[in-house]
Amino acid sequence: MTINKVYRKLPTRYNITEVLLPYENWKPGSWFEDKEDVSLFSLLDYYDESQIPEGGGDPKTYDQFIIYITNPLAYEGGCNPKKDNSLNDCLYQCLYYAYGTFSKMPKVIEKPEMLKKVLGLQRNDLIPVSFIEKIEKIVKTIAINIIGDVTILSKNKAYQKITLVLANGHYTLAKNPKRIETKSGTTKIKKPLIYQENGIKNIVTFYDGKSFKTTTIPELRKLQSKSVYSEWCLISVKKSYKTGIYETLEETYIRIHDERNTFLEESKKLGLSINLFRHYGSYKKVALWLFELLSKAVPANEPLNPIEAQWISNTMLGGIIWADNEWKGFGRQYDETSLYPSIMQSAFTFPIKKGKFQMLQDFINHRGYILYGIFCAKVEFKEDIKMLFRYNKHNKYTHIDLSRAKELGLQVILIQDNTPNALIYEKETRIPGEVMFENYVNLLFKIKNIGGVAGKVAKKVLNTLWGALCQRNKSYYDISNVVNLSEPFDYPEDEILESIIPTNNTSWTFQFSNPNNLFKGEYPRIAPFILAQGRKIISKTIEPYKDKVKRVHTDGFILSEDPIKAKPHAMCGITSPLINCPKDASVTLKALKFEKEDECYIKNANQVIWL
Repeated sequence: MTINKVYRKLPTRYNITEVLLPYENWKPGSWFEDKEDVSLFSLLDYYDESQIPEGGGDPKTYDQFIIYITNPLAYEGGCNPKKDNSLNDCLYQCLYYAYGTFSKMPKVIEKPEMLKKVLGLQRNDLIPVSFIEKIEKIVKTIAINIIGDVTILSKNKAYQKITLVLANGHYTLAKNPKRIETKSGTTKIKKPLIYQENGIKNIVTFYDGKSFKTTTIPELRKLQSKSVYSEWCLISVKKSYKTGIYETLEETYIRIHDERNTFLEESKKLGLSINLFRHYGSYKKVALWLFELLSKAVPANEPLNPIEAQWISNTMLGGIIWADNEWKGFGRQYDETSLYPSIMQSAFTFPIKKGKFQMLQDFINHRGYILYGIFCAKVEFKEDIKMLFRYNKHNKYTHIDLSRAKELGLQVILIQDNTPNALIYEKETRIPGEVMFENYVNLLFKIKNIGGVAGKVAKKVLNTLWGALCQRNKSYYDISNVVNLSEPFDYPEDEILESIIPTNNTSWTFQFSNPNNLFKGEYPRIAPFILAQGRKIISKTIEPYKDKVKRVHTDGFILSEDPIKAKPHAMCGITSPLINCPKDASVTLKALKFEKEDECYIKNANQVIWL
């Protein structure tokens, strides 16, 4: 064969070659290496023989052909010499991005030169693909697949998994196509546009730092829906929890710039440049962007079917909220430091894959082990237990809730109605919180503990993430009686009306949910279990003092105490409260900290007046 003869005479040793043949246009065969047979295009590779007309098919001879020769496939990877001084650290960079932060890199390879040394390579050597399995054994916490010029599927069972692309002798980190891209960051810095809504009068006032402008709430909704393409980041004024008074537009403009500047400065010290104005001025979008950055190796959440989503939604209860209404006396207030973030970054596991619906008699199996999941159950009601346990009107409880109910002496019965009463998440469907969230929590907690404006921003971003990852999907429709006077509003297909909010005498905002798509957050399965674990922690903390509890709200509580409860300490002369909190509680995750003490009036769970 002429092509074979020509090819064998070419200086192609260790290179790869492609041959193109003339049809209606040039048709390439596959690339082949020196020791492989020549690969030629054939119609039979693309069409069934019966589809080829009589007399058609591949020619017996060709008047011409083209041969392309390129460098051999690389079975090792490095970098462009101009970009890293010929140090060939691209694989290290992939690992760095996978782990999220320098502090989370395994100590044995925390620097690129250490990686080369532990592999027995010289400082500027390329890293062969044959060393990947060795790297997995050294770091122990990550599985590494390779695609591109070579394909290697890891057998490692680590929770964290990444895929590297080896192309043209260079390693890059592949995106996980199943992970949701939040689009919560932009390359262009946006300008803040401050606004304040008056829902009763249907008026929105804007301030851009120079001038004021008024419009309607429907117009604000339009601006918000186009925020990705706008030059503005829309920022609402805030209401003070202490005074109940709103900021002025000018005060908000000054505050948001101060927050942007200080948080950017502190984040740079930790190796990141987090600019609020690249994230629409939104703490939630900063949270989603940062989590996406720091969780490259976290597996994607499996899609929810509508039934599983409904069970999760019905189990998403907030913290314990209770008060001895109208109580007045001397109280001490305590609070768990960053309760939910502390749960998120712990060894506690969260489901990210589909659960299995089952019909069970109990949430404890025959071996005495508590099954991890959600259960349809009736829990015995006791009025005096409401400060320690939150009842669910949907009768949906996590295993954490039911275990706590039994600890409190409440009777628990799984509902038996010939339908599944349990949604079980086996071990293989779950991932430890420390794998998902430790990088995120630790980074923001460091900035939070600095205090000041940057610390306040870090606290807001820190506490925002879990809610953003579990956010329900809502749609809004602005209806005007003037516009739609002759045509009644038809409900959107497959959507359920959640609420109607008037914006003035002739306009309303309709809020809908879609049972086929209940959530927009990336990991909604985690919500019921974070919340239940938080309730359990608070419940167990206050149980010894239940006769003194006057208010419980999510992660904090107030106890009725006397100003002088015990004899002064011999050394310092300070009277002892019922609970002695560590001095560093405010900078320690999950530590119980003392907030304040004084005469107070508890009107209800949401309103406490310190006198």
